[in-house]
Amino acid sequence: MFNWDNIALRLVIAAQLLAMGVVRAYFGAPRRKQQADASQDDMREPAWLTATLGLIALLHFGAIVAYLLNPSLLRWSAFEAGNTVRWIGIALGCVGMVGEIWSAVALGASYSPKLQISDEHVVVQAGPYRWIRHPLYAFWLPVTAGWGAAMGNWFIIANGAVLILVLAAIRVPREEAMMMQGFGESYRKYMTHTGRFIPRWRPMQAK
Repeated sequence: MFNWDNIALRLVIAAQLLAMGVVRAYFGAPRRKQQADASQDDMREPAWLTATLGLIALLHFGAIVAYLLNPSLLRWSAFEAGNTVRWIGIALGCVGMVGEIWSAVALGASYSPKLQISDEHVVVQAGPYRWIRHPLYAFWLPVTAGWGAAMGNWFIIANGAVLILVLAAIRVPREEAMMMQGFGESYRKYMTHTGRFIPRWRPMQAK
């Protein structure tokens, strides 16, 4: 007997995953970018970090695709979740995915899946970048938590959390150091009125 709720949930997640893939592929296409020259080698992501993130992402998205194709493949890491919880998870994932796409569109030509600075990169302050410096990472938290809840699978939540932790603890400091090296005072000034992952609270000034 088919579980129509389960099928609908999987279709929504698949649509979200496809939308994110298309947007990131479009803005991250190599043909749209100039390669950084040899003098900028110190402003590129180290190979070990790229490989580490690639392996974690492969595990994370591989588990998601496996579930979408056949949920029984991940039965060993499943937990009980009622339909209400699962649909709340879908709603949370939708909110996060809208933020992901909004962030990628705001970056435009400055988007790159790897850390590097090329001639066409600028300090983007449009869209969610008006308030936070790393919205692509921030919005991924509700996406992965929502998908994990919708799928009723702790393994997907766990490796998604590991991916976010590595990004936040290792990649983000390197990314900000690279941006300060590449853009200097303009990026330092930008940092003074934005938060890393949540908007910076600023008290109202008396008039």
